[in-house]
Amino acid sequence: MSDTKEGMFGIRVARQLELPSQEEVTLSDAQGNPTAIAKMSSDGVTGSYKSSEGITNEAVWGTRAKWMDLDGKIGNEKVAVIIFDHPKNLSYPTYWHARGYGLFCLNPFGAKDFTKGKTELNYVIAAGKSLTLRYRVVVQSGTVLCVKEINEYADEFAKKY
Repeated sequence: MSDTKEGMFGIRVARQLELPSQEEVTLSDAQGNPTAIAKMSSDGVTGSYKSSEGITNEAVWGTRAKWMDLDGKIGNEKVAVIIFDHPKNLSYPTYWHARGYGLFCLNPFGAKDFTKGKTELNYVIAAGKSLTLRYRVVVQSGTVLCVKEINEYADEFAKKY
């Protein structure tokens, strides 16, 4: 599995859980072709990322963390999506490919881009062998969990699986 930042496990979230747009953004397609996206209206857009390491919002991209929490509101309802990495996983704590435009991914294989070339991971599964990766996803509605509660979920996941 070649080293790539493009993600391994991820979800796209509702527009309301994206980060409020601050400015025009340039996105690249799979061939590296850039496309400028004009600043969009942030009406009803309430997303906020928080990592186990205390890093927030756009700054979480490319960082390593045991878990990542994305919370916001859809209508009047508080909503959170939390993804947990597991200590037995390759590259734990994982790299996060979480972006403000609604991409919420983790990537144990993307070391090169996340370390600016200092580390590269081209992982090989030997013939007849396997690789097990464990992740937990919690979707919370109505209330948002505090860091202590999220850490309790992480600890329980690490011990149980």
